[in-house]
Amino acid sequence: MAELRLTNEETAAFDRIEAELKGFSALKKTAALDKSGLGDLCKKYHAIRAALLILIKFVKKIPVYGAKIAAVLEFLIGLADAVCPA
Repeated sequence: MAELRLTNEETAAFDRIEAELKGFSALKKTAALDKSGLGDLCKKYHAIRAALLILIKFVKKIPVYGAKIAAVLEFLIGLADAVCPA
């Protein structure tokens, strides 16, 4: 089986997501579902959305489960787009 390697773009996407979400707990922000928590969550989502789309291409390459994981991520991105419009 061939080893999966991240492209420079995919590595940078992971790094952007990690930096943006460091110390941020989405579960704590949405627990109360108040407007301030949702607003913070939407800001973070918009900051990482482009990076998530880049990483979906990599996830699809993962043998056996990649396509299924990518489908779930695409669904969640669609849900986030509906809740957090641009």
